[in-house]
Amino acid sequence: MLRFGPTRRAFLQAGAGLGLGGLCPGRVAAGPPAGGPKPIRACILVFYYGGPSHLETFDPKPDAPAEVRGEYRSIPTAVPGVRVSEHLPRVARLLDR
Repeated sequence: MLRFGPTRRAFLQAGAGLGLGGLCPGRVAAGPPAGGPKPIRACILVFYYGGPSHLETFDPKPDAPAEVRGEYRSIPTAVPGVRVSEHLPRVARLLDR
């Protein structure tokens, strides 16, 4: 069956968008805050698709039993109590907070 015009989904999305805008009219009329958004100071995004486990990279469990720890050792960083995998020595040197 051919349909012309907006679908039910499009109609509901438009109605919800218009309806939710009426719930906070002061914010909509005020516009963006003065000074703009704060700049991002630091962001680490690690995406391992089929890569090593978090236990073998950034979340080692050195005090856990051998079957939980994994096969790689952990090394200390500049932050007390924070350890990373032995395969990430440059990250360990750069980690400062």
